[in-house]
Amino acid sequence: MLSKNVFNKTGLVSRTFNNSLALRLARQLQTENGSYFHNPGCEPLTAATLGDVIAETAHKYPGRVAVRSVHEDLTVTYEELLNRADSLGCALRAQGFQKGDRLGLWTHNCVGWVVGCVAAARAGLISVLVNPVYEKAELRFCINKTKLKGLMIGDTLKNRDYYGLLNTLIPELQSSKEGSLKSKEFPSLTSIINGGKEKFSGVSTFDSLISNYKNNADITKYGSEVKPEDGSLILLTSGTTGDPKAGLDSHIGVVNNVYFSGIRNSFNEGHPIICVQAPLFHALGAIVTLLSSLRHGATVVLPSPTYNVAANVDAVCAEKCSIITGTPTMYLDMISHVKRKGDLPINLRVALAAGAPCSPQLIRQINAQLKVESVRALYGLSETTACVFQSLPEDSVEVVADTVGYTTDHCEVKVIDDKGNTVPFGTAGELMVRGYHTMIGYWDDSVKTKQTLKDDGWLHTGDKFILSEDGYGKIVGRLKDIIIRGGENIAPKEIEDLLNTHPDVIDSQVIGVSDERLGEELCAVVRLHEGATFTVHDLTNHCKGKLARYKIPRILKIMDEFPKTVSGKIQKFKIKELIETGKL
Repeated sequence: MLSKNVFNKTGLVSRTFNNSLALRLARQLQTENGSYFHNPGCEPLTAATLGDVIAETAHKYPGRVAVRSVHEDLTVTYEELLNRADSLGCALRAQGFQKGDRLGLWTHNCVGWVVGCVAAARAGLISVLVNPVYEKAELRFCINKTKLKGLMIGDTLKNRDYYGLLNTLIPELQSSKEGSLKSKEFPSLTSIINGGKEKFSGVSTFDSLISNYKNNADITKYGSEVKPEDGSLILLTSGTTGDPKAGLDSHIGVVNNVYFSGIRNSFNEGHPIICVQAPLFHALGAIVTLLSSLRHGATVVLPSPTYNVAANVDAVCAEKCSIITGTPTMYLDMISHVKRKGDLPINLRVALAAGAPCSPQLIRQINAQLKVESVRALYGLSETTACVFQSLPEDSVEVVADTVGYTTDHCEVKVIDDKGNTVPFGTAGELMVRGYHTMIGYWDDSVKTKQTLKDDGWLHTGDKFILSEDGYGKIVGRLKDIIIRGGENIAPKEIEDLLNTHPDVIDSQVIGVSDERLGEELCAVVRLHEGATFTVHDLTNHCKGKLARYKIPRILKIMDEFPKTVSGKIQKFKIKELIETGKL
């Protein structure tokens, strides 16, 4: 059993209490100076590496299924996962990888992605989670920004040709020797590895590397080089505006965040089977779902290579999934699909909504229409490893609908105004976070790191938040999403939450569009149920008496689908562009 030690940036010492006592104690750790809250945790932090804790799980549950990939028809036990990962890790070190070198994971959801991530952790490498839909310019930026030494790709899909794109980017690839790539444009990159079955010129395959290094005893030596405070994963921001930033999270951050978030999600109860809807490059897919499952010995189900609501619902039924995670958009799709299909053998114990703000109306719909025993919410950032706030298992639907949950273990939070002063409880301001789980920094970007992560350990989230005295948080919106209409600051989320309660509206986005007199005018963009009609008059009547008049949108647009990133986040700037260019 791994030793457990107390560890956090603030030097605050934690002790082990029973859950109810810990919760009561945490709620007493407030100040009279405003919105500050600290949850000391119900048990100490674990000082270990990600590779160590996954190995511990594998030794505890060797024959249990770790990953079930429906679309690949592959089932991998924990023992098999560890053996494959250790062999691959040894193979990469034999190719010249050293501790701290970066391995990019640039592929869709598949067993290979999981093996590659675990192999990197076991061999002391840093996994860089790369969006599989990146095009040439985005991939070029990522390779050079993080100075990748290796890049894992996947088999060709109907709409994704990883190798074909690489050939246009790296002309030397086809004539290079496996593991010995020499690229003029990418001097750090020496290895391209396919996590699937296809054979490409200049590319190593997982199967060959694993087969050649089955005697993987050296993995213990490589793992012993890694310290808990070292970098483990690099998560790239979604990049909806400008180049993505590369947040480096530590082993101790990942190991403990997946542990405590897993407990909040009941991953530690029995043997849960967990459906992954989000892409694995995203924190919700990789950390909150996959790595948390591997930490607690759960079984992860990968329904399809890319997001597919029909495949997700089929997998929930066929694989008898008891837990599911996803973004609000994914749950909207799932509810619509289930309505069309009628009564299905869905038996979900827990549904977690995360990755983007979730309306109270949708939380209630998930509970009622998907017949989920417990719906839970989570708020976090790539820069905070993942979880900052999360629902407690006993929270009611009303609490989950109205908040993003209770402060996570071993975490400090506060809300400040634009001058840096802590605001009173119940007052909106910017959320600040401090704890073991804040990122080490943005890779190769000290300027942006200092703008976000202060010397005293507090991290700017850029999110407008309300913190209550009992440690629960409520997101109001992104600070940059605030619309200024005639001098009035308006948060779109408040309006969107109300619009989403209209029976004809599936989902809504409120955008600030240019207005000569007011600076910005409010425009509501809505998705409607099939056959429904919705007018500005309907909108006004629905909002009248529930919102101040200046918050009621004067402009209405209808869309069938909102543009969004592959991780399910709505791209409001694209909607704004369509409106202001007259295309919508």
